[in-house]
Amino acid sequence: MTYTVVVTDHDFGDLSIEHAVLGDVAEIVALTDDIGERDADAVKAFRTADAIINLRSVIDANAITTMENARVIAQYGIGVDNIDVAAAADCNIPVTNVPEYCHEEVATHALTMLLALARSIPSYDRSVGRGEWSRAVGTPVHRFSTRTVGVVGYGTIGREIGDRAAALGADVVASDPFLSKADLADDPADLVAFEELLERSDFVTIHSPLTDDTRGLFDAEAFCRMKDSASLINVARGPIIDSDALLNALNTGAIAAAGLDVFPDEPPPMDDPLCDHNRVITTPHVAWYSEESNEERRRTTAKIVETVLSGGEPWNVVNGV
Repeated sequence: MTYTVVVTDHDFGDLSIEHAVLGDVAEIVALTDDIGERDADAVKAFRTADAIINLRSVIDANAITTMENARVIAQYGIGVDNIDVAAAADCNIPVTNVPEYCHEEVATHALTMLLALARSIPSYDRSVGRGEWSRAVGTPVHRFSTRTVGVVGYGTIGREIGDRAAALGADVVASDPFLSKADLADDPADLVAFEELLERSDFVTIHSPLTDDTRGLFDAEAFCRMKDSASLINVARGPIIDSDALLNALNTGAIAAAGLDVFPDEPPPMDDPLCDHNRVITTPHVAWYSEESNEERRRTTAKIVETVLSGGEPWNVVNGV
């Protein structure tokens, strides 16, 4: 029997990896990139699909209730905030992700942003481009081993950041509501409350999932607690930061700088002031990316679907089904 797997969206150029994994068990139907056509096609495709593979599309409760045959909704990557996982659970459809595919890349990207700000590299780069040759434009720069790095969300990626920052000589503090000090007994990080982390850290890097509790976590009150010399890095999810509060904090000097790989709306509006701010460095949600990580997430996602359609049990299930 040949099953049908619907790929809602992708930016891979082709689906050769997915075809290689699923070719013997399923026909792959890729929806159009046109939003209007995709929405219309999805209504029909979801009804008969045996599995859904998703990248950025929003799969809400209305979409899920149309799925008559779906055995699994497999998300490319880690975050599943674009899928109504509770509605899927109500329909007994497991939702899976790929949590392990890019921890090295994200940690490297966050640390790269952090060190660039620590050394005032963006300021110096722009200054030299203007024909200047001055140390003053980037001062003050402090020895990294005298700094404290705060990691918000101390899972796999957060721990990798903590290890790397500690290896470079920095003190590390971490905040995570799901951990106790005993969990970090052999870790370089000191587990502290979120408020204390903000007050102590010279660099704050976010590695939390987007949940009801973390949405808007970095608001005006949070920025008031941070050092006015501190920098904020976000490679997690855009809505964890209140963008208006961040812009105000930068403009008033409440914090010194920010590195952003993610935004509340992606891509952000052309006139988003954070994208052209002289104390912000930005990248287009690529912290996860390497050729190796991209292949791994695609192959793992397809393999989960292949396993389910072949009668096996899915792994990396996020909604308890």
